[in-house]
Amino acid sequence: MTHGKGLNPAQTTRIQAAGGTVTAHLPQIGVAIVEAGSDFGVRAAGINGIRSISPDVGIQFDQIEPLEISEADFVNPPLAAGMDNFHNLQWGHAAIDAAGAWNQDQFGAGATVAVLDSGVNCTHPDLAPNLLLDKAASFVPDETACNTSGSSHGTHVAGTIAAPMTGAGANSGVIGVAPQAKVIPVKVLSAITGSGSFAGIIQGIVHATDSGANVINMSLGVRGGMPIGGSEVAELVNATARATRHARASGVLVVASAGNDGRDLDKDSGVEICDDDDNCARYNLRAFPAQLPGVLSVAATGPEGWALDPLDTPLDRPASYSNYGLSGIDLSAPGGDFTYPGNENCSFVVTAPCWAMDMVISTTLTGWGWNAGTSMAAPHVSGVAALVYGKHGGNINPSQVESILRRSADQPGQAGKDPHFGHGRVNAAAAVGL
Repeated sequence: MTHGKGLNPAQTTRIQAAGGTVTAHLPQIGVAIVEAGSDFGVRAAGINGIRSISPDVGIQFDQIEPLEISEADFVNPPLAAGMDNFHNLQWGHAAIDAAGAWNQDQFGAGATVAVLDSGVNCTHPDLAPNLLLDKAASFVPDETACNTSGSSHGTHVAGTIAAPMTGAGANSGVIGVAPQAKVIPVKVLSAITGSGSFAGIIQGIVHATDSGANVINMSLGVRGGMPIGGSEVAELVNATARATRHARASGVLVVASAGNDGRDLDKDSGVEICDDDDNCARYNLRAFPAQLPGVLSVAATGPEGWALDPLDTPLDRPASYSNYGLSGIDLSAPGGDFTYPGNENCSFVVTAPCWAMDMVISTTLTGWGWNAGTSMAAPHVSGVAALVYGKHGGNINPSQVESILRRSADQPGQAGKDPHFGHGRVNAAAAVGL
């Protein structure tokens, strides 16, 4: 339910009288999570100061599990002496010139990124040093923020952002865009089913904000788009928008994946979202939560046949699956693709299917692996944002960070804003150079 700032004792008493139990209260955004029967909305109608009462809705989010890799796949040592074992497979880092930022002594130190996802392997040797487990949280019933089984999605995302730079060795694999940034694992999706709820996402955003995150990464989206048309969903979306506005107002940059439906977002009418002062605007929710107020929506790019010619293969193709549209895309980043038609293996650092190497490699529950999606693009942007926050010692606001990301982005498409690339594909070296 949504309400004014804070529940007073009289309201709480009436909620209880209507058969409800407040399980979470978020006065920062005027939202309370209530456990109650299906008739609670009717029984609680008319409580003074309550704006809306909506049943929570479970959502099946779009998550693809990675293709695993192991140390046994090595065919030759890494090409860059002293670098992490799989760094040369990270074509996405080359695309955004992450090394150019590192060469300016910018590694994201002092920045914190909250990963709202399916949880993280908290003991992964290529990730654990940068995890803030004292701030980790789970908003999925009966699951902890740390995974030992189930989905690798959140672990993959976290590695792209902040896997530490450890050098070649047994526990070494990939390097995060911001290898000295810290990560807060916040579970909002089940590691078993991939499902989540509005209540979980809302609580996750508020928790991340109040735990000191500089950036929130939400590599999550609803396959086929958010069901729209019902007033209940509209109110839940409004409640989520309260959370994203709270994050932004508190100094947190919120980044989200634009979705993998290959849709033109300009052709969807969206729903109306209103702020606390009843200022309303229409937002396209085919890319929920990427198109909520104050959220940076990230589209994906990727090569085709990269492992056949790593030096000259174009890296800035719009990914085949990525949503697009002038109204729906803010920035783009490497997300990988899987359109290469051949089935042969390639031997470059490791031996694997050539098409797999067009995807993004990162940490997984059991090691390292490839995955593709706008879910992989968003953490590249979050990593660059962490580099910017780190450079400025946190003394910079989200609007300034967003401006830097836009002004420093490369322009693979049309000048200005492009339907596939937004304001451009992020450039880490240029961003920390501004």
